[in-house]
Amino acid sequence: MSGADNHILYANEAAEAYFGRSSRRIIGETAQSLLRFASERLNSAIEARESDISAQNMRFQTMGAQSNYVDLNISTPLGYPECRLYILVPRQADRDQIGEQTDGGKQQAMGAPAILGHEIKNPLAGIKGAAQLLARKVDPKQAPLTDLIVHEVDRIARLLDQMQNLGRVMPGQMQAENIHELIERAIRSVRAANKAMPAIDINYDPSLPDVQIEADAMVQVLINLIQNAIDALAHTSEPQIGISTRFVMGAALRSEGDRGIRLPVEVAISDNGPGIAEHIENELFSPFVTTKREGQGLGLAIVRKYLSQMNGRIAVERDTESERTIFRIFLPVAERKISA
Repeated sequence: MSGADNHILYANEAAEAYFGRSSRRIIGETAQSLLRFASERLNSAIEARESDISAQNMRFQTMGAQSNYVDLNISTPLGYPECRLYILVPRQADRDQIGEQTDGGKQQAMGAPAILGHEIKNPLAGIKGAAQLLARKVDPKQAPLTDLIVHEVDRIARLLDQMQNLGRVMPGQMQAENIHELIERAIRSVRAANKAMPAIDINYDPSLPDVQIEADAMVQVLINLIQNAIDALAHTSEPQIGISTRFVMGAALRSEGDRGIRLPVEVAISDNGPGIAEHIENELFSPFVTTKREGQGLGLAIVRKYLSQMNGRIAVERDTESERTIFRIFLPVAERKISA
């Protein structure tokens, strides 16, 4: 936010991260020196302090910024007529790329859900910024209300991110991968994201062949399932997660046209939590189905979609004898290259 002389008065944590500078280094700079765009018309409008501006997919030229393209909203905060509030939303790709054809003739991943999500994020960023500014002025007794606004905006933004993932075509290319290495990657990621972790009992079959999958998508599948197990164990006295792999002869088949694809590699992720609520058992992998208080219900929908794109499948069962919930992933074996 800038004042009457166009010098920056306040920068939030997101701005610090975006520009790679502390707020102390940002505050005091002029808006026109900090916000430099390829469009000279936009630069002139920022300097002239024109009326409210909303511009999308603008090429950003400030050194050190994390993104080449941003959406920009400039407005006058209610009650502060001499100030200007600047909201920048980084973009992942040029808007002109939306809907273009790739070399393979398939449409790029950013479809209607992604576009809608991106447009919603713009006003959300403004709401969050305004709430952060308001928090500096309100009575301390009212601070929980501004904290609530910021928290809910962040929650909606995370929901939009997951919606975009659900509508996105799986990135990368499928190739031969060692499933155990990917499981270890997922475990490291989950450990880093959780302050406390239940014990994990690992039982790998070292003789397993490589599987034909996309590595990053598979790691995301595993992260979602392991995190779900952790969440399910929140109120369990002796929580434990099991991760095992094995070769299942002819246990899983899937047809692709007239050709059958064998899925003999099984990855099982289990937990000794209370199990799946009966009223969502049949819709467990559908979007927006969840029993978590702050859950979005998209994690398992993304899991199923990614596995489907990798010619895999997933099943869930409750073992009444061991009192464990078990998610089983079935994957295809990578084709062996025959040397000449």
